[in-house]
Amino acid sequence: MENFIIYPALLFPAIPLMMTNFTHRYNSCAALVRKIHAEIIEKKIDTKDVMGRRYIAQIKTLTYRIKLIKLIQTLSGLALFTNLLTIFFGYIEKSNISLNCFGIAVGLFGIAIILFIIEVQMSARALEYHLTDLKDKEDNIF
Repeated sequence: MENFIIYPALLFPAIPLMMTNFTHRYNSCAALVRKIHAEIIEKKIDTKDVMGRRYIAQIKTLTYRIKLIKLIQTLSGLALFTNLLTIFFGYIEKSNISLNCFGIAVGLFGIAIILFIIEVQMSARALEYHLTDLKDKEDNIF
């Protein structure tokens, strides 16, 4: 148990790196929302026609993705804090509490990674949809 302090040290660098990744994904989604918003406003797109419904569908997907990313970031932040508690309780030689905190940190970060995988799949589906759209247009042109 004396080498237990090594375990949180293994998890410690992974969490901030992933949080940076999540922040980039959040910023990308936010930029897309702003772009779609500007297009709807500038082009005065009717949300009841086909093009408008496509924009609304994109906004709904992006809204869900942003909620997922916020939850992922929150869970990762809690995992980082709990990991810090692991180190603290290890330092003051409360090994049982330290071990429990580490388990909670791993669990929180594990849930965050599962949600991240779901968000990545949603992002990939959106890209596939756009690529199919482009392919259909290409088939009509040639």
